[in-house]
Amino acid sequence: MKTRAWAWWAASWRATRAARKLLLPRNPGKGRWNRTRRPYGPGCRPRARVSKKKVAQGATLVYLDEVGFSLKGVLRRTWAQRGKTPVVRLPASWQKLSTIGAITSNGQFLQRTQTGAVKTGDVLAFLNHLLKHVTGELVVLDNAAIHRAKAVSAFVEAQDRLSLVYLPPYSPEFNPIEKVWAYVKRNVLGNFCARTTKELRTRLRAGWQRIRYIQLPQRLMAATSI
Repeated sequence: MKTRAWAWWAASWRATRAARKLLLPRNPGKGRWNRTRRPYGPGCRPRARVSKKKVAQGATLVYLDEVGFSLKGVLRRTWAQRGKTPVVRLPASWQKLSTIGAITSNGQFLQRTQTGAVKTGDVLAFLNHLLKHVTGELVVLDNAAIHRAKAVSAFVEAQDRLSLVYLPPYSPEFNPIEKVWAYVKRNVLGNFCARTTKELRTRLRAGWQRIRYIQLPQRLMAATSI
C-alpha cells in the first residue's frame, strides 16, 4: 500500500514540475528556470515594435505554427515492476497527421488536423479560418518557410484585417504555441501506440479538448509579453 501511495505522489510531483518547466523559460546562461518575459531576442526588436504598435491599436496577436504526429509514437519514462523492462510495440508505418494551429494573445486556441503534410492551400484555408473566428485586426507571428510562399503573401496583402510578421528562423523559443505541441507529445501521446491514423486523430481530438480545459493557451500568454 505504501509503495502505491509513493508511486502516486511521485507521479503527481513530476507532472507539477513538468508544468512549471513548460511555463517558465529557461536561462541557458545560468542553467536554471527564471521568470524573464522576453518572447523576442535582440534581433527581433523591429518586429517587437511593430507588434506593440498594432496591439496598442487593438490588434490581436496570433502565434502560428505547424507540427506533425506519426504512428511511430513518443516514448516516455514510466513505472514498471523491478526487473521487467516495459515494451512498447509500434506498427512499422510512416503514416502521419499534420496540424496547423494558433494561439492568440487573448487565449484562443485554433487548429486543423489533416492527413499528410500541410501545403500552401492548407495555410490559406487556415488563415481564412482565423479571420472567421477571431474578430478585429490580426497580427500573425510565424517562422515557417512554407508560409513565405507568394500565394500566402498575396492573400495577406489582400486582407485589410491581416498582417504577417516573420519570426527569426530556427527560433521556436519565440513562439509559445511550441509549448502546446510539447505538452501534447509528452502528456497526450506519450507511450500511446496508435495502430492507424484514425486512432491517432481520435487521441489528438481528446488532446485538443484537454488543452482548452486546462486553459493552457491562456496560461502561456499570461507568462508571455510582447
